[in-house]
Amino acid sequence: MKCSSCGGTMRYDVASYGLVCDFCGFTKRLHRPEEQAAAGEFDFNAVVNSAPSDWGIARRLVTCKSCGAVMLYDSDQMSGMCPYCGSAIVLTEGYADCGIKPSAIIPFSITKEEVEAKFYKWNKYAFWSPEKFRKGKFLGNLTGVYIPYWTFDADAITAYSGSYGYTQDSGERTYTNWYKRSGIVESHINDYCVCASRRFCSDRLLNTVVAFKLDDLLPYTPDALAGFAAEKYTIGMDEAWYAARLGELKKRCEYDTRRNENADVCHHVQMSTEYSNIRFRYILIPVWISACRYNGKVYNVVASGHNGNGNCHRPVSVLKMILLVLIILALFAAPGILVFIIQAIEVIAMGG
Repeated sequence: MKCSSCGGTMRYDVASYGLVCDFCGFTKRLHRPEEQAAAGEFDFNAVVNSAPSDWGIARRLVTCKSCGAVMLYDSDQMSGMCPYCGSAIVLTEGYADCGIKPSAIIPFSITKEEVEAKFYKWNKYAFWSPEKFRKGKFLGNLTGVYIPYWTFDADAITAYSGSYGYTQDSGERTYTNWYKRSGIVESHINDYCVCASRRFCSDRLLNTVVAFKLDDLLPYTPDALAGFAAEKYTIGMDEAWYAARLGELKKRCEYDTRRNENADVCHHVQMSTEYSNIRFRYILIPVWISACRYNGKVYNVVASGHNGNGNCHRPVSVLKMILLVLIILALFAAPGILVFIIQAIEVIAMGG
């Protein structure tokens, strides 16, 4: 984004929670979570005609040829490193079709330097990693990336029929009485979240880090994207809603039928659910990502950009694992073997 004062390029500054121009020092403040600015939703059924697509900022599209990641970068950036696999990437010359405009965002509030300091402090306790990795500086260039998510609201009416059980205690024995039940129950789905990245929707490493409160969402502003990449959604809204209805939302509706019958358990339940007043939001969540290279292999590091959570993949020292096995064997063998193993551990601790 260009500075309105001098025309220079502005960047998002985590510390000041706003945009800063490095040339003239001009700052532009953004909304904070405690100010409770409303983040809008759109009508699901009218999305094709009503959902805006102007992100308010020109972005360049890149698809990593090595890992297939699809990301949007600042228009003035021409090259860089893929944060997922560490490969060199070259951006397209034309501007990208960004798709549906985000309605809400959580800006970065944790700096790259804070993440690096936490990683190296945490990495010292990774005992089973090679000593060279534990004590070295192998963390690649951390890249701030916004991960896309969909949220859905809807009213649900479920007609059901099945067996519902009521558990009772009789002295030392517990038994369940089963009854056939049927009926109709109404419920409301509120802010159900679905990851819009096909790459990360089932990624355990990312899911251990990305945790956010919907109260932290702010109305989307292109200012928060300055200097950061944004992964373009690769799971469309229709696909995300379809998967939600067949997965977690189906379980929720079954739970609502059990609660409607005041039952403890249920099985063989047949349901028919109709959804209405479906609304959605397209939101962006901040994540720091790095591809850490060690001995020719890539180990990913992921950290939240707003809550301090972090996780990573690390190499495992084969030598240390062998020593562990030998120690276990030595406990049942001659004492001399144990002395030899202790000396070997001391050598490893000194970097040998």
